[in-house]
Amino acid sequence: MLTIKYFILVFTVFIFQSWTVEFFSLGTVDPDFCIIVILYIAVKDGRLNGVTVGFLMGLIIDLSSGLNQYFGLTPLIYTTTGYFSGFLKGKSTKLNKSYFTIIWISIILAQFLIFSLIVYQEYLIQDPFKFFLKWIFTSLYTLTFLGILQIMFPIYKMA
Repeated sequence: MLTIKYFILVFTVFIFQSWTVEFFSLGTVDPDFCIIVILYIAVKDGRLNGVTVGFLMGLIIDLSSGLNQYFGLTPLIYTTTGYFSGFLKGKSTKLNKSYFTIIWISIILAQFLIFSLIVYQEYLIQDPFKFFLKWIFTSLYTLTFLGILQIMFPIYKMA
């Protein structure tokens, strides 16, 4: 039953991300709704489910994109995020809420840094400030949507 629930959730988020990419796009900066779902699943259900959902969601995204020169990057990033977010399962009562929040924000920032280092590596070489802005704006845009979602469904209550 849990597998079917996650499959439906992954498919729904994938369709939502595909259809709304132009609507939520600010120039070349797009929010990553898939990473939000992976974070919630990993914190709620642990590393194994986070890694599995992250890999499957990343694989679906890579297979659906036509000419993807970075094939395998999305499953790797999503799997890593699911793995590290899974460490937060059950930690919200043991950790201070501020530390708990700083940890999951750091996981998201690190995920976007790795993604940006690979995809925007030409900016890093030519103009490091432009690379830094690209990384920060991409991260903050997704974290903004995650912050809005925090008001309705706080992550610390899921852990």
